[in-house]
Amino acid sequence: MSKAELAVLERRLRPIYDSLDSHNYKKALTECDKVLKKHPATVAAKVLKALGLIRLDRLAEAMDILDVLDVKGARHDELTLQAFVHCYRDSNQHKRVIYLYERAIEMDPSEQNMTQLFMAYSREKMYKEQQKIAMRLFKDVGSTTYYYWSVMSLFLQAREDKELGKKMLLPLAEKMCKTQIEKTNYTEGSSAELELELLILDGQEKWKECAEFVDKDRAMGLPVAPHNLVEKGMEYYMKDGQYNLAYELAVGVVETMPDNWNLWRILVASPVRIIEKMDPSQNKEYQEGALLLVEKLSELIEKVQRKSEFKIRGPYLASFLALKAFGETKLPGLEDLTPHFGDIVERMLVYVRNFYKKPICFADLQMYFGELNEEQKQQFLKGLTSWMNEISGEEQVEGDESKVWAILLTERCRRALGEYEKKTAEDHRSLFQQFIAQIAAKGRSEHAQGVLCNFAISHLWDAYRKENDLEKFYEMILLLEFVATSNKTDPLCKLALVRAYSSLCITGRITALWKVLDIKSVQNDTLGYLTFPVYETSGRFNLAIINCSQLSIMYDQSEKEIQDSIAQAYRQGKFTAIPPMTAASQKLRLSVQKTAAEVMNRYLSSLFVLEDLDQTTVTLWGDDDPIDWSKLVDNRDFDVLPYTETPEYEKLMDDMKKRTFQELIDISELRSTMCRALGAVGRVTMDNMDPRLARVQLKMTVIEFKKHLEYCCKEYPSFLIPSKLAQSPAPQHLSQWVHSGGPHMVLEYLEAAVKLVEILDSGEHPDVELVGTRTEMAKKLIKLIEIQPKRNENEPLPPFWIVDPIIQSSRALQTIAAIQIVLQFIEKLVMKLVKNVPTTAPGFGKPKGKKEKKVAEEAVAKALEECKAVIFLEHVRSKHVELRSAGKFLDTHFRQMMAYEDKNVPKKVGEGLGKAQVVLQEMAPTIESRLQVSFLNAFEDMHTTITARF
Repeated sequence: MSKAELAVLERRLRPIYDSLDSHNYKKALTECDKVLKKHPATVAAKVLKALGLIRLDRLAEAMDILDVLDVKGARHDELTLQAFVHCYRDSNQHKRVIYLYERAIEMDPSEQNMTQLFMAYSREKMYKEQQKIAMRLFKDVGSTTYYYWSVMSLFLQAREDKELGKKMLLPLAEKMCKTQIEKTNYTEGSSAELELELLILDGQEKWKECAEFVDKDRAMGLPVAPHNLVEKGMEYYMKDGQYNLAYELAVGVVETMPDNWNLWRILVASPVRIIEKMDPSQNKEYQEGALLLVEKLSELIEKVQRKSEFKIRGPYLASFLALKAFGETKLPGLEDLTPHFGDIVERMLVYVRNFYKKPICFADLQMYFGELNEEQKQQFLKGLTSWMNEISGEEQVEGDESKVWAILLTERCRRALGEYEKKTAEDHRSLFQQFIAQIAAKGRSEHAQGVLCNFAISHLWDAYRKENDLEKFYEMILLLEFVATSNKTDPLCKLALVRAYSSLCITGRITALWKVLDIKSVQNDTLGYLTFPVYETSGRFNLAIINCSQLSIMYDQSEKEIQDSIAQAYRQGKFTAIPPMTAASQKLRLSVQKTAAEVMNRYLSSLFVLEDLDQTTVTLWGDDDPIDWSKLVDNRDFDVLPYTETPEYEKLMDDMKKRTFQELIDISELRSTMCRALGAVGRVTMDNMDPRLARVQLKMTVIEFKKHLEYCCKEYPSFLIPSKLAQSPAPQHLSQWVHSGGPHMVLEYLEAAVKLVEILDSGEHPDVELVGTRTEMAKKLIKLIEIQPKRNENEPLPPFWIVDPIIQSSRALQTIAAIQIVLQFIEKLVMKLVKNVPTTAPGFGKPKGKKEKKVAEEAVAKALEECKAVIFLEHVRSKHVELRSAGKFLDTHFRQMMAYEDKNVPKKVGEGLGKAQVVLQEMAPTIESRLQVSFLNAFEDMHTTITARF
């Protein structure tokens, strides 16, 4: 197509593009129809119409259009190809972009089309095919840029297969790179060849060559700051075992960059490695050499410390690092390092005095607490207390919060070193009271308020975790709300509140806090665990779908931006940027949070939003490629909520991370296998499906769902309770779900569907026993919707008693909706597979004579046989009445529970806190009202769902 023709086409399509860009998709369809009415052969308009349909969630209609147009032998212009790409990307069919451009270059092997195919291969990590198309581009176009694309593709293949990479791929890449540089030399003004050379050497672990490479003058052309280039060289020397050279280089620059922590790491690590390589059998020489190195390092640290005069932290932390590094090696002759690096306790106390105002001070010290024995710990705590007394006695200057940071550092150190555990409950209460006084002090800055509050609530979290003390848990919420209300800038209290409310299904307040926090889209990948399942467990399904849709959009947009950046890096020859961006893209694609959101979206949309059964089938089935659950990665950021605990807490944290990661995978896989099994029933009835394949898929998916459900029942016993660590994600309640009986009811009807297909395929008609009686169904549903809390006579319900019924109600509704869908699919199966099903039982007049009587009896017998399908259908349809009744009974339970007089919050607040009690009690009525509104909203949303769906 000529440029003039393209310009005319673009002018015609401009209104469609404008409507799509402004998210007015219905108008876009109208504009498409206008163009097609005048120019019915305009393929680009048809593809843009399909794009509009995709964005309106009418995927089946869109694919009908695309499947006709995107075929072998079709020739498309650039605008049309780009429209196809948008369609496939928006519908998550990225591999079809590859097929699109593979067919395109068969018809038009232009540089543009081949470049687009290269980028499509890059997105799907198809590096071998990427290499081939790059070489074809080089041969056809002659640009060395494409040659280096091919070399980079080899490098990426080597990262995927490390063994083959080491033996063949990286040496080949190195040879190709050198050969081309010899032919064409380095491109002026470009660092492409330099970056590629260093990447390949680094990949082969040729550390000596890497160090020599960055030491050459031409290495200045690399996109690295000069001082970072020096650092890089030292690191390569360390990896190559040239510790003396690395040490000398570090010594030469440390005085000009004294706060560069990488330099101090090399300065400490290199002498340790040098000593380890010495021969201990030469006892005298060994000890003299080792002591000389230690003394030189000690003198250097002291020299830099004197120059820095406590303006920077690096030189002072170097003393701790040296004590730790040499102490861990257990080198003979270096058992006592105190003469060289000083007493660690004294050094720590000096560090405290000079850096306590920096929030990082505690984290710096905590790294080296493990080096202290019990006597040293007590000595440090004693010195800390003495220093704290000095600070307390100093006159406070208005606006100076030094005392606050001193108190915080002291208490955090005491807690981390086990002193806190020795205190009584009364001591803890007294300390809590003091912290509230500090928080409420006049003129307190927002940052100090937030940090003080987070430390103050630590013992309340402990009481909730260890003793399930709901009164202290509520006090914690009140204090956090008190600070969050007046504190506009500090995020810590708001994040802690989100975590607390996620355990109580307080969706309204979570949404408000999330907006105030202004969480960036990409942060939802790392922080989404704080809120992810709350909307679903609360029965607020529309909000859950919106939340998951936004997450999916964020992932798609982020990955698109990364892929665009990778494409730009290839074009500009910025090869060192490609591996980290590729890794980031892979992490996003394999994020457990992303997969969980996509599965939840499919699951809830199918159950509660979609009306059309064909669309429901497509959505339930999802992508043809099954999810590889074993490859998912954990991107959750558990460091966002600070904690100050003893070393034992680290073990609890590690265990929690592993368990909650696996639970998120397991519950997502359970939803996914249920969706695919439900979708497989619908696929049997679809005309465009291979009947044999559809039946095989139905059997396999139902078996997979059953197998995973049995696994979950075994791995998550009914008595299992969610983790209560402050850093834990929002509870998934998988244990409660799998033992509720709901998923098992869905499984029964899925297994009935498998048997039904076999019966109908054999030419027989099903009996009503296949799906059980209405009475059996009613009994199981009654058990499912028994959500009213059990209470002892004359005893009030415990605080927050309503949370469990809300979660049970939500899961019960999901079960009822899933059964409703599978029954609709079963009806469709019968209508599809039974030919000429009569709508009513036959009627005959009175026969005359023996012959007519015999004929009539035979006709009745035949009609009654055919009528079994009708009876079965009527029986299946009657089961919907039971589902509607269950929904209505559930709605009745909601009303009854909301009429209870039992409070949802503890009655006692702030006892034993003196004046601090007033602060908490003033917050209590507002917070109680908010909680009640949130619970009411959950029930109202479920009531709306019941009314609409049942």
